[in-house]
Amino acid sequence: MMENYPNGLDTRYDRFLQTKIGAGLNGTPVTTLSMLARLGLDPWQVARDVSAMSKETAWATLEKVMISFADLTHSPKNRQNIVTGLIASLH
Repeated sequence: MMENYPNGLDTRYDRFLQTKIGAGLNGTPVTTLSMLARLGLDPWQVARDVSAMSKETAWATLEKVMISFADLTHSPKNRQNIVTGLIASLH
């Protein structure tokens, strides 16, 4: 059930959604929110879903999402660090 929020959006996921995860190929900053939206996913739904998962499942899910986002290129180690930080912001 969705609680009532002034702008209709659940703000408890702001830290996760506003995390800068890198720069796009054109140099503009990319946040978790912008990455998810550009992939056609509902960022707040993804945040809710991932926050309800075990850390291991959430980690695998977010890594898969990041790999599928072609506008960012990260080394595997850098991607792992970003995903670990995103998980920490939710759990």
